[in-house]
Amino acid sequence: MIITQFPVDNYCLPLMQVLFDKQNYYDSQSYSIKANVQSVFIKQTQSITIEISCILLEHFIYIQDFNKTMHFNLTLNEAVIKKQISCHFPYYGLNCSLKMQQIQADYAITFNILNNSWFYAYIVLDNKDYDIVIHNKQALFGISSIPADKLNITILPTFFTNFEVIDLQNQEKSISLTRESDISDYLFIFGLFNFNTTDIKEITISFISLDNLDQFPYWAIIILISIFTFGMFMALIIFLSYKRQYRKLTQIQPSLDRKILKKYMPIKNVDSKMIHETCSICLLQFEIKEKYRQTPCNHSFHDQCLSDWTVKQPNCPVCRQSLKESEIQKLILLKTQQPQLIEKTNEKVQLKEDAQQEQSDRGALYIRFVPTPFRTSCRIDLDNSPQGDHSSQQVQFDGTPKHQSQRDLYKNQDKIVESQI
Repeated sequence: MIITQFPVDNYCLPLMQVLFDKQNYYDSQSYSIKANVQSVFIKQTQSITIEISCILLEHFIYIQDFNKTMHFNLTLNEAVIKKQISCHFPYYGLNCSLKMQQIQADYAITFNILNNSWFYAYIVLDNKDYDIVIHNKQALFGISSIPADKLNITILPTFFTNFEVIDLQNQEKSISLTRESDISDYLFIFGLFNFNTTDIKEITISFISLDNLDQFPYWAIIILISIFTFGMFMALIIFLSYKRQYRKLTQIQPSLDRKILKKYMPIKNVDSKMIHETCSICLLQFEIKEKYRQTPCNHSFHDQCLSDWTVKQPNCPVCRQSLKESEIQKLILLKTQQPQLIEKTNEKVQLKEDAQQEQSDRGALYIRFVPTPFRTSCRIDLDNSPQGDHSSQQVQFDGTPKHQSQRDLYKNQDKIVESQI
């Protein structure tokens, strides 16, 4: 039987069966590969029955009402007994004129397969197991594979040997090529069938070693280590930043900035001239080589004592002079201008005294106050009444660096007169 046209719905295998003497004969090899020529040799007999059918492949049994129509020529010829030829591997075909293509496992290969035809190839595997990955974007394909140790005679894959269908909905399919014995040079013969009846179609296959999948690649390990190290570094930075912010939020803010202490009250070492002086904060005498600070108002304290004091109080423990930077600068400016101010004040006082000397009948009593940068207070009690019929006069004077003035107290007609220059 020579098939001239296969069925339009190409999901069945044409089969010619010859029945005689209650026996059924058919060309199994041609049928299994869907060859267009099927031949059956029978002995001489008076009657035979020939049956032509198209057997549906099990992968398409869910399809209903498909077209099985095909065209074929059937001839009966007197047979010439021929010895069946077996092709040596890797050759195949009627006259063993075709040769299978060998494929390398490390590359992806694209094949153009004739319509309604098989394509055969083989691969020699090493001591690893592989997956064959098939990329199909054009048509309906089938793949069949046969594992083998060593071959002398070619055995072709068929629709009945590990056959699987690759349709357009499953554009990528993976098939495991598992070794049956632990030997080198293990063969896998596979065949690809193009179900399209009119056009040549393209398909791509590649091989992936399963051992490489199990063994994690070094570059991936390096990337993971780098990501982990970078993550730990960023976590450390975030932790230190959070710790610094937490310390700022929870730390008690001193009343006086530490920078002011370093700038205007630097640390000094106690010398022999100070051993008899006492720190007014801790009430302990200074000792040689102890560290101390001196305020702009010339009061000395232990370094730690003054540091602890200025945490809560921004002024001098003795005279209450403000130790804030603006007040210190004013104090320093006043110290630089003080000699000139005293000289001018003395001149004015002298002129005042001369004028009052002429007006006094018994001479005047003068008490002179010179402005200082420190807080001072004074009280004067003067009794001018020997008879005791008058109480003593009191004059109180309170001077601070913010209210500096020149005060002149003098006696005039048994009275104390206060005048402010």
